[in-house]
Amino acid sequence: MRLRLGKLERKILEKIVFKKLGEKRRDVLVGPRFGEDGSVIKTWSGDMIVAAMDPITGSGSMLGWLAVNVNANDVAVMGGEPRWFSTTLLIPENAKVGDIERIVSEIHLAAKKLGVAVITGHSEITPGIMNPIIVGHMLGKLVSRKPIRSSDARAGDLIVMVKTAGIEGTAILSTDFTEILKGRVSEEILERAKRFFRRISVVEDALKLAKRNICRSMHDPTEGGILGGVYEIAEASKLSFILYEDKVPVAVETKIICNALNCDPLKLIASGALIASIPEENLRKAKRIIPNLRVIGRFRHRKMGNILVRRDGTEEKIKDTVRDELWRLIEEFKPR
Repeated sequence: MRLRLGKLERKILEKIVFKKLGEKRRDVLVGPRFGEDGSVIKTWSGDMIVAAMDPITGSGSMLGWLAVNVNANDVAVMGGEPRWFSTTLLIPENAKVGDIERIVSEIHLAAKKLGVAVITGHSEITPGIMNPIIVGHMLGKLVSRKPIRSSDARAGDLIVMVKTAGIEGTAILSTDFTEILKGRVSEEILERAKRFFRRISVVEDALKLAKRNICRSMHDPTEGGILGGVYEIAEASKLSFILYEDKVPVAVETKIICNALNCDPLKLIASGALIASIPEENLRKAKRIIPNLRVIGRFRHRKMGNILVRRDGTEEKIKDTVRDELWRLIEEFKPR
């Protein structure tokens, strides 16, 4: 079996990884499960701590900034306020001291912006890698009434979204695919797209919803984009969904870059957007808190199947984990 780039496929996780999780402890309230952004543990004092871990491997730029924000997002969508960050930084043999300084400066600035302390970590020069790899681990204190899980959506819930599709992917493509995009996309669009790195955080919006008990589930849609994130909530909750392409907001820069590379913005890595399931009766309250929140679909009973309604009205059945367009493009354009 040939393994593909990106997250391990669900069947491998469930057949191998999730069956080997060490000791079962009563203080682990939310553990590893497909579709969940992190875990929740209960301390001896009764506090609940949210933990999340993610690497940054698909980007060659802003690694430190992404590592802090992506992991903070995962904690926030589970109802946790990010507070403590740890990192492992693997540095290739051909790196310069300036490369290390740039990455740790990005970590410092991102952490300061979120009020997060960097508490521990490890860094080394690693043989056998071509680019820096950073693995982040974020801890935060639960501030919602209870942990918010991807698996708590219910049939009939509205699928809502904040900001636009493919934010992280747009930033990465405009930075790492500059040579490929020259002549296809204007310099002005590329420069604007590079600033999308600054839109990555969803912590503020996620905590607004979490503290007011408005949503049943939230998710940080990373690999697989908006479509992949909705699929993960549906699978975790044993539901299906109907999603409307024309309801999903897509920035002009994202549209232009995706058109140039023939990729689907709904399947493009999407940190910076927030998706959630909310009861319909909470929609007005949610929009008062976050005015730019959009309804993009609805969760349904599982037997109805997963449907993406395209702009032209055609229906696309989504039967499996969504592969991210970034990995496809990396494979397509990587040196042979």
